[in-house]
Formats: sequence, structure tokens, C-alpha cells
Amino acid sequence: MGADKTAKAADRALDGKVRQLVEAHGGGVTVDVDADGDARVTFHGRCAACPSAPVTMGSLVRPALLKIEGVRSVTRAGAVSRFAEARIEKMFGLSEPAG
Repeated sequence: MGADKTAKAADRALDGKVRQLVEAHGGGVTVDVDADGDARVTFHGRCAACPSAPVTMGSLVRPALLKIEGVRSVTRAGAVSRFAEARIEKMFGLSEPAG
């Protein structure tokens, strides 16, 4: 899939449940995907500084984006450490335990 199609697919992946939840809390979410397939998520409005944003990221946003063909990684602007997000994903059963 080309970079432009991947970016559009990633944006569509956030439509529905993810955007509804974020907007219900007074925020917004956008995603930019570069040519290498690295997606960068930004929360806006109230969600930008929300202490639950890492949970939303790990339980909803990252899994939705990683299902998109061509997306190889997902990070968040202003995120807690990747290690903390990995613990959150593990807590929700969204990642495989380390071997």
C-alpha cells in the first residue's frame, strides 16, 4: 500500500469508536503516517493533557492503527515512556508477554 493510502487508512481507522470516545471527553485525535509507515498520534483539546490518554492509546488507538497494512509503529506526541505504554498494553492483554 502506498504512503498516501496508508495515511488515509490510518485516519479512517480512528473514525467510529476511537473518535467518538475522544470527542465525548472534549478532545480530538489526529494521526500522521510517514513514508516508512511510522504513525504519530496527537491528542487535542482536553485529551492532550488527560492522565488517561496512555490507556486510550494502548487499549484503542495503537491496536486500531497497527491493523492497517503499511503501519509499522505507532507513537504519541507528549507520551509517557514507551515502556509505560507497553505495561498498559500488557495490562489490557494487547501485547504478547516477553519470552
